[in-house]
Amino acid sequence: MNTTPLMRQYLELKKQHPDTILFFRVGDFYEMFFEDAVTASKILKIALTSRDKNKEGAVPLCGIPYHAASGYIPKLLTVGRSVALCEQMEEAPSGKGKGPLRREVVRVITPGTLIETELLSPKESNYIAALAWEAEGERIGLAYLDLSTGDFRMALSTQGWDEIESEWARIHPREMILPETPVRADGSVPAPTHARMARLAEGRSVRFVSPTLFSSEVARAALVSHFKVHTADIFGDDSEALIAAGALLGHVQSTHKAALGSIATLRAHPLGQFMRLSAAAQRHLALLPASKEQDSLLSLLDRTLTPMGGRLLKEWLLHPLMAPDQIAQRQEAVAAFHDYLAQRTVLRLHLQKISDMERLIGRIGLGVAQPRDLIALSDTLSKLPELLQCVVMLSAPLIQQCVQNWDNLTRLTEQITAALVDDPPPSLREGGVIRAGHIAELDALRCLQKEERTGLVVIERNERARTGIDSLKVRYNQVFGYYIEVSEAHLQKIPSDYIRKQTLTRAERFTTAELRAREARLLSADVAAIALEKEAFDVLCGALAKEVLPVQEMARKVAILDVLSTLAEVAHQHHYVRPIVDESRRLQIVDGRHPILSHTQEGFVPNDAWLAPPDRALVILTGPNMAGKSTYMRQVALIVLMAQMGSFVPAKEAVIGVSDQILSRVGAEDDPARGMSTFMVEMTEMSQILRHATARSLLLLDEIGRGTSTYDGMSIAQAIVEYVQTIGARTLFATHYHELTHLETLPGVRNAHTLVRESDDEVIFLRKIVDGGTARSFGIHVARLAGLPAEVIQRARSLLDAREQEAQPLRRGASMAQAETEKAPPPHPVVEALRHIDPLHLTPFQALQVLTQLVEQAHASVL
Repeated sequence: MNTTPLMRQYLELKKQHPDTILFFRVGDFYEMFFEDAVTASKILKIALTSRDKNKEGAVPLCGIPYHAASGYIPKLLTVGRSVALCEQMEEAPSGKGKGPLRREVVRVITPGTLIETELLSPKESNYIAALAWEAEGERIGLAYLDLSTGDFRMALSTQGWDEIESEWARIHPREMILPETPVRADGSVPAPTHARMARLAEGRSVRFVSPTLFSSEVARAALVSHFKVHTADIFGDDSEALIAAGALLGHVQSTHKAALGSIATLRAHPLGQFMRLSAAAQRHLALLPASKEQDSLLSLLDRTLTPMGGRLLKEWLLHPLMAPDQIAQRQEAVAAFHDYLAQRTVLRLHLQKISDMERLIGRIGLGVAQPRDLIALSDTLSKLPELLQCVVMLSAPLIQQCVQNWDNLTRLTEQITAALVDDPPPSLREGGVIRAGHIAELDALRCLQKEERTGLVVIERNERARTGIDSLKVRYNQVFGYYIEVSEAHLQKIPSDYIRKQTLTRAERFTTAELRAREARLLSADVAAIALEKEAFDVLCGALAKEVLPVQEMARKVAILDVLSTLAEVAHQHHYVRPIVDESRRLQIVDGRHPILSHTQEGFVPNDAWLAPPDRALVILTGPNMAGKSTYMRQVALIVLMAQMGSFVPAKEAVIGVSDQILSRVGAEDDPARGMSTFMVEMTEMSQILRHATARSLLLLDEIGRGTSTYDGMSIAQAIVEYVQTIGARTLFATHYHELTHLETLPGVRNAHTLVRESDDEVIFLRKIVDGGTARSFGIHVARLAGLPAEVIQRARSLLDAREQEAQPLRRGASMAQAETEKAPPPHPVVEALRHIDPLHLTPFQALQVLTQLVEQAHASVL
């Protein structure tokens, strides 16, 4: 193995970061060695070579220009790899050094800790998350952080892992950290929840860290130290949530290796205040785009004009409220912007000029800001007074909450404007960042620089006159500094005091004592000036970093105004109405429209919806394929969700009783990765729905039982209807099993169907939902529309006629049996109780208890 000093230095640093791709800075390149080189070359599609290739034990090597790293790092992060940036911490000496330059890993970049603007989506949060839980899983702490914005939150679930999975699907963290050996709050080790962790880890990077970070003492100490508070209890008494937050903070501190000034506060995120939305519901309702081409509710609503507003809109969409008074506050603010077009228009014109305040101040707090970041922040802050003037007269409480304690942050703008030039270069290394007059010593150095550069012009003019070489030039490059260049044709004219510096193919480069002296003075002035500029810039950033929290608070106010005005803009454009949202369980929609499809399909037909427990809690919806049942169900759910996020809705009128969750089983899909058939996926999701549904839930159940035989499917579907009916949840149950329409006799169950018009053997789908059941599916007509051969259609019709004739006696028998059942007396309570007893799983004592209860029931029924 190669054991040069450079390789020993590399191996020592790699040992400290074994799970990363180590970007090892060598001059103008980041180089990778050994397995890192082999892995990175494949992922990045760059050439793999070797160091000391002609010697025994050559080391695999690949590299990239350091200035191009931002184009390569995302490719590694996308496949779940992390990158350790190792920088040269000193300049290379002019002569030969005694050993390798000092190098340090200055940052570990992981998928969840990105802060580079060019690597982040403007309207997407980039979360890293941590979990801490009790052995029994009854209390689970969740913490998540967007390092680029400083958005740091924690939540506690007392409802178990299903609630955590629901929240996980909404925040969609890029990375999760877990203890290598999970620990309880008291330090003892529980059995890990492998299946749950596997589901949460799907599609994201997982990092296992020292369990010490998850101990209560260490986690709380991390919070106390970072926020400079007396005790972590000021953030709440939810121990598991605090442990998750402290462990996450400790982990990020170990990877960023610099100040975490962007993290100015830790907010509690009360899960119980929001409607629960599972990953399946998000997918079935197309809340977020699955691809760039797919329409979604977010893409429809997102007319936000600032990155902060875009992120907040997505948060509101995925976290609908459940408190009618909070919903009404948002509605009133949307109504104010809806009704006052002038204020809304002017506000939105000003919002177009607002940059990403959160990420700009985040870069300052993290110590990675460049001069243009500060100018962008200053330009944005200068627009705050104009925003205030647009909304100060609007009386809606939520808008007035934004207006209260409004801070134009003029002090920050003044500091930046006083220190920096209006149009600085991208980097401090180029100089010319600090405004003239800000530092007297810097002004003096700049005068010296100007004089010396003027002197270079004089030298060039004098040397041309002295030598008679009109093409002689004084030039500069980073390797050789300043030099006199003479073409090959004039070499015989060079004076004897010229000192050769470099030979080229058609020219020679020289220096003189005078040029050396002036170069030394000029380079010394350049170095001193840049050092002064960097010092002044660091002082300015340090002052601004103390204002992270006020800037973040103003960024949130701007985001709220952006989202409210956006919802008003969409409502105005698409003729939405303000719904009534209350604590009832009524759901009444007049002329409701699907918010997405009503704009993409010509002649979209509006429909009413009416669910009002206990009399009308479950609607069995029948009708042929392609008649609009699934669209109708999704439409109702989307209107409910929009209402609870505070938006106006696509309808003529709407009364929405608050739902605690939307549970959906819509669409047929299998899961080959888990070896699950369509039917198994369907039943698994149904199991989740039935376990979590409450009387306040909204259920969308589409074609349950289709993945198995007709009789099995119909039996399962009926059993599910009967079970849901006992829960009392508002439910839309679409089915092809028309036999289920007889369940309308159950309390709270009603039938509805899609209207179809038949004319001359043609079927026209009217896409209108009306009350009552239907006895036909029109499946053969749908097959004909799909283009099946005429002979297939004809044969199907003859088979259908024959089977319907065969089924007539069976139907009559079934009807008589049903009538007899309806005449029969209700079963004895003791008999019903016996049906639910499993004697093989009762202990002797339990059996005695059951027998005693049955005797008491028998005596009571006789009396």
